[in-house]
Amino acid sequence: MDGVRDDVQLLVTDRARNGRGIGGMLLEHARTVARAGGVGLIRLDCYAAPDRGLVRYYEQQGFTATESFEIAGPSGPWPGQVLEQRLT
Repeated sequence: MDGVRDDVQLLVTDRARNGRGIGGMLLEHARTVARAGGVGLIRLDCYAAPDRGLVRYYEQQGFTATESFEIAGPSGPWPGQVLEQRLT
């Protein structure tokens, strides 16, 4: 499992249902599928707003922030953060 890595490609929840644990359940399902496939590390990236709320959310879910990045966009730069989690 150590050398196998997978990325969470897309995770979207309805903001109207915020606070109900849906995102956490989706992440747990991703962990379960990854473990079953022999994956030892999952990674994701997210928008890193100035308040870093989404980054904090993923950290609370057990992820560790790694590298930051920025993508140029028509309305200005889009700051991002890569996070990862080792699976046991």
